[in-house]
Amino acid sequence: MHNSILIAAAITSSFAAAPALAQAATPADDATKFVTSIIDKFNAGDAKAWVSAQADDTMIVDEFAPHAWSGAGSAQHWLEDYVKDAQANGVSGGRVDYGKPLQVSSDGSTAYVVLPTTYRFVQKGTKMAEPSNMTFVMKHGADGWKITSWTYSATAAAAPQK
Repeated sequence: MHNSILIAAAITSSFAAAPALAQAATPADDATKFVTSIIDKFNAGDAKAWVSAQADDTMIVDEFAPHAWSGAGSAQHWLEDYVKDAQANGVSGGRVDYGKPLQVSSDGSTAYVVLPTTYRFVQKGTKMAEPSNMTFVMKHGADGWKITSWTYSATAAAAPQK
């Protein structure tokens, strides 16, 4: 009986000492990580990374005019219009906070990611928050993930409750 206890203790301690097997990331995990890292770069002011993460002809739908961008250089055109709209409306400090994905699917070569988001900004001195969702469609190629389409869908912006 004493030997059985020693053997059981030795087996248990060898399992405890073995490194935990890490779960391999799924294509959906990789796609989500890509999208959130690009949003983080946008929030940090890295417009070049934001634009370069998108295909040259990304289809974009957003709440400000002209509301849709497509064709060659669409991400850069969206960015220019975003800056113009922000300046015209007294908006500064724009950032996108995101939560756990509402939906993610990926087969490794394409992906669909829906994130709950809140666009936070200052408008003419007042802090504002705009609950929203962002939906991304991506393709994976030799140079990694590229965003091929994204939409921003929001409710009206409001000053946060105190």
